[in-house]
Amino acid sequence: MARRGWVLVLLGLAGCGSSGDDEAKRFDPFTEVRERDATQTQRASPRWEPVATLAGSGPATKPFTVAREAIQWRARWRCETGRLKLSVSKRRLTDTACPRRGTSAEVRTGVQELRVEATGPWRVALEQQVDTPLREPPLSAMRSPEARVTAKGRFYSLERRSRGTAALYRLPGGRRALRLEGFATSANTDLFVWLSTAATPRNTVQAAQARHTVLAPLKSTLGEQNYLLPKDLDARAIRSVVIWCVPVRIAYAAAPLN
Repeated sequence: MARRGWVLVLLGLAGCGSSGDDEAKRFDPFTEVRERDATQTQRASPRWEPVATLAGSGPATKPFTVAREAIQWRARWRCETGRLKLSVSKRRLTDTACPRRGTSAEVRTGVQELRVEATGPWRVALEQQVDTPLREPPLSAMRSPEARVTAKGRFYSLERRSRGTAALYRLPGGRRALRLEGFATSANTDLFVWLSTAATPRNTVQAAQARHTVLAPLKSTLGEQNYLLPKDLDARAIRSVVIWCVPVRIAYAAAPLN
C-alpha cells in the first residue's frame, strides 16, 4: 500500500506540471496561474455568499439587494403544497406545482424585489456570487480576554505563490479556532485547509505523507477567514496549516504553527 501511495502522489505531481520535462511544462494548464504572484491579484476565486432567506405560506413581496460587484445571484427555492410562482423585475423565475425544489439564476445586481405567488408554504434562499476578498471579522470569542493565541506562523509558497498568516486560538471553554489574515493564494476551486503534523513541509510529497486532518474547504483564496476546529481534535499534534488542491493533488502553501 505504501508503494502504491507513492505512485499516486508522483502521478499527481506529473499531472500538475511539476516534472522537470520541458514538454510537460509546455502543456501544463496551471503554468500561467503558478507564475502569477498571488500578492498582486485583486480577484478571488468566485464563491457564493448568502444574501437573505425568505419564507412564507402565501403571496408576498420581498425586497433584497445584490452587491453591485456580484457576478450573478441565484434563488434556491422549495415549496410544500399548492403552486409556487416566483418573479423578479417582471422576469419569471419559476412557475411550478408543489412539492418541488429548484434553483433559478439572474445577473442583474443592485436593489431587487422578489414577488411570490403561492398557495402553500415556501422558502427561498438568495445567494450572490462574488470574487472580491473575503473580510470575515474575528469571531467574537477571539476577542474575549480569556482567548489566547497558542500558535502562529506565516504562509510560505509551495506549488503556488501565497502569503498571509495563520493563528491558532484557544477560545473560552477550550474550543480551538483557526484564523487566516492577509491571506492570498492563486485563484482556483476545490482548495482545502489541512491541519498537518509536519512542522515545515517543503513540497507536495512531504505534505501528502504527513498525517493530517482535513479541516474544511478554503472559504476564499483572498482575505480574512475563520475556522472552528473539531472539539475532539488534539491541538497538540498540529504543527502546520497546509492549503491543498484536491483535483490536481498538490500543496499550494503551508504555514508553520509555533
